[in-house]
Amino acid sequence: TRLLRSLKDLSHIGEIRQRGFMAGIELVQNRSTKAPYPLEQRIGQRVVLEARRHGLFLRPLGNVIALMPPLTVTVRELTRMVAIARESIRTVTMS
Repeated sequence: TRLLRSLKDLSHIGEIRQRGFMAGIELVQNRSTKAPYPLEQRIGQRVVLEARRHGLFLRPLGNVIALMPPLTVTVRELTRMVAIARESIRTVTMS
């Protein structure tokens, strides 16, 4: 939870929803208005492809990216996953 909260400072993060180890990270054009990206921009897919280039597999669900680490994940691995997700979001959204 603490690691995921660190993503909230990115300007294109709307909401982070979490249930156990599964998390959904909503990508928005404007955080203050929560204006979504047009689906034609495929922002979730673009972030997923960028993360994959760095060894992290995420799942796009429209403008939400899903992070579903295995139950055997270590804190070190989770830290790396969140760092890759952060950089992938920043690269794609230019924030």
